Amino acid sequence: MTGFRRMVVLVSVFLLVTGGLAWGAEPIKMGAVMRLSIGSEHGIPCTRGAEMAVDEVNKAGGINGRQVKLIVEDEKDSPAAAVSAVQKLVNVDKVVAIVGPMTSGAMMAAGKTADDAKVVAVSPTSTTPKLSGYGAYLYRGCSRIDKQAEVLTDYVGKKWKPKTVAIFFSNEPYGKGCAALFEKFFEKNGIKVVAKESFNRGARDFKSELTKIKAAKPDILFIPGYTPETAPAAAQARQLGMKQKILGVYGDMDPVYIQLAGKAAEGHVIGVEYDEGYNTPKNKKFKKDYEALVKKNKDPYNIMFAALSYDVASMILEGMKKNGPTAEDIKKYLDNMKDFDGVTGKLSFNKTHDVTRAGTEGVYIVEVKGGKYVKVK
Repeated sequence: MTGFRRMVVLVSVFLLVTGGLAWGAEPIKMGAVMRLSIGSEHGIPCTRGAEMAVDEVNKAGGINGRQVKLIVEDEKDSPAAAVSAVQKLVNVDKVVAIVGPMTSGAMMAAGKTADDAKVVAVSPTSTTPKLSGYGAYLYRGCSRIDKQAEVLTDYVGKKWKPKTVAIFFSNEPYGKGCAALFEKFFEKNGIKVVAKESFNRGARDFKSELTKIKAAKPDILFIPGYTPETAPAAAQARQLGMKQKILGVYGDMDPVYIQLAGKAAEGHVIGVEYDEGYNTPKNKKFKKDYEALVKKNKDPYNIMFAALSYDVASMILEGMKKNGPTAEDIKKYLDNMKDFDGVTGKLSFNKTHDVTRAGTEGVYIVEVKGGKYVKVK
């Protein structure tokens, strides 16, 4: 064998032994299904969070020398579109794990596709109780909506001691689900529902419904839905002279809400998943990096949604690092993970694959004070 051929053989053997750490190593493919069109005010921040986690790993050398490629698909707020997106990621792109889908309906529909294919899918924001234990490969990176309702209504009941509440809800699955669920928890806390009205997505004039609510003289007002409607609804309630405390749902933790609601945002109370003041080096770095990314890309700003997605992607990537880049390896890591150092807390998954945060109920209460969200519990 000539010297040149001997060198070629030795290089080939080296590449095989090291698992292809040098040239030509195939990237590990990871998927994400996000709200990129409808609901992009939440979906873009969620996407940035996943991208940040992947970029950190790649800059540190990847997974055993292999880079991670994030492939992002649009959920389109449609269960059917989410199913198609997951089918593409699983069957065409051959991803080993997926961050998302985001909405409950999309996760319930598309999650089954991922689970049947034995591909890990972790939703950063799906709150439906139906997802608990829904599939062996399916996980949730946020609190269930019933936990959010329990913590928020308990806080309100003890803090303000209201006797009555009016519910003004978005007439679509999320808003209707929140209205029905929160009603039960209000009543459990001795708070009677004295009025219920609804509005449609895209509505901008809420005065007729709010006038009916005002006549019922509720002690507090609960407005579940999405920011483009909930914020102007709060503003119009104030214009009608309604001075009640206003409660919302966690999607309202958004600077856009404060901008749209104006002075009416002051005192707004919601249950959320992220404490900006969480005093860890990891969270401080995350905040700094995320704010720089938003400024660079001129993105809609929502640090909570970015944080949830960042933690979900980081847990998946840690599973690859610890066990290997396959769905089975990642699943094994998630099933046994304890107190993962996330930016939303010390994270673990329980037996139904719902996330838990050590030392907390998993939900924080924040109130708008001086134009900013401030943690009050």
